[in-house]
Amino acid sequence: MGSKLIYTIESFPPLPESINKLNELCTVDEIDLKEVISVIESDPMLYTDILRFSNVPYHGFRYPITSISQAIALFGIAAVRGMALTAALRAHPFINVSPYGIEVHEWFRIMEQQQRFLDIWLGKKHRAMLQSLGGLTFILEIGRLVTSYALMFSQKEYIFSEHEPDKLSQEEQNIVGYSSDELAAKLFEFWNFEKLFVNSLCYSLNPEEGMEPKTCAALKCARTLFTLKDVTVFENIEPLLEKFDFSVADARIAYEILLAVEE
Repeated sequence: MGSKLIYTIESFPPLPESINKLNELCTVDEIDLKEVISVIESDPMLYTDILRFSNVPYHGFRYPITSISQAIALFGIAAVRGMALTAALRAHPFINVSPYGIEVHEWFRIMEQQQRFLDIWLGKKHRAMLQSLGGLTFILEIGRLVTSYALMFSQKEYIFSEHEPDKLSQEEQNIVGYSSDELAAKLFEFWNFEKLFVNSLCYSLNPEEGMEPKTCAALKCARTLFTLKDVTVFENIEPLLEKFDFSVADARIAYEILLAVEE
């Protein structure tokens, strides 16, 4: 990576200190849940947004979730960490993805669709896979923000024309020199996120090259179905599902459930 892009990564506005602390707590072998709860509750932004996300009608809970401990018990520590990352991004000083021809609220909506699809699909039979991702499923398109920042930092104006993930990745490489996933992985590595998190982010469109290819393949399925421009047909991911020995029927059910909920 060129020195200019390295400087771009290092100058990207940091996440809140509470996220750094949460990251440290969530990457040890034995997680101290009391300390995790304490860190979240000490940050009003994280606390409010996590409870708000936990109580969206999509989850279908009969009674409201009123505490972080409840949220962790119901969703797991990885999901709550993902909610925290999303909350931090919503309040981030640089929120601009205009080079991709979409508004910020659309960008968040797309990531939400991807996360919900993965949660419905993998939640029962592949829960360990979800947990291993440490909340990455909530921010799969984070690289678009980093690339937009790199373009702004270099005072280069450009509007990407592709939206199919692999083609868009190639267009990013042609314009910036690196794909958005590579840039985002470098940023999260700089922020000291765990190796699997960084690797899965970097190779979420190139599963065969990742540390856990099947996990990366699941991420690619979500990003292929829910792109920056539209929702694509389920048949687009069937070859990938078969290649990595996933149940096509289970993934299709999750896809149909999510579309039905959003109608």
